[in-house]
Amino acid sequence: MLLTILRSLKAHKYITRYSSSYIQGQAPPDRTDVREYFYYIDSFGQLFLDDVRFKNFTSCYKDPKFLQFFFTRVRANTFSDRPYVSLFPYVSLCGRERNFIRCADVPFVLTQFFDEKDLFECCHIPSTMFSIRFEPERLYVKPDTGRIYYPLSDNFHTGIALIKDAIAERLSSHLIYDAKTDGVPHSIEWKEKLYHLKKDNPIEKLVFEHSRFVA
Repeated sequence: MLLTILRSLKAHKYITRYSSSYIQGQAPPDRTDVREYFYYIDSFGQLFLDDVRFKNFTSCYKDPKFLQFFFTRVRANTFSDRPYVSLFPYVSLCGRERNFIRCADVPFVLTQFFDEKDLFECCHIPSTMFSIRFEPERLYVKPDTGRIYYPLSDNFHTGIALIKDAIAERLSSHLIYDAKTDGVPHSIEWKEKLYHLKKDNPIEKLVFEHSRFVA
């Protein structure tokens, strides 16, 4: 599926700021039947070919079926024989295609929030195809960046998703702080109910393991 989409694109060389080069659609030296492609996911959950010069809404992928297909196959990049493990820590596999991924933060982003239903949309996949229920007490605010994350099911490799800034700002207005928590919220008031954020939240370990955002 991904190969079909990309065959129409002219393969071209791209040199990253890390001085590692690739060609979209290239084959590893020992696997002429395999094709490698390179992607980037921004903090808004938009998916791009990594070498697209202007990364905006016009140039990102939008087809819902493609996005669902791509994101549900994201896993750790374990192709240690290739020079892209550190630059592209994730990969989405499709048959003989290896779709290497780097991201601004984590590969999964909650991109829309339906207050009336308490549901998140993930990675611009319509909620009619896939949605995540919002449980206020499961939010995690990373102390050094203020970014808000939310747990995902084990079907998603990292187990966490970043909450897009616009949604995070709305939720932040409901967070409750006190002088004892050093700027970290301890509770959230949501729909006239008070929820205590979980202490020793298991999401914390996953955030520090996978988050690549630096304030």
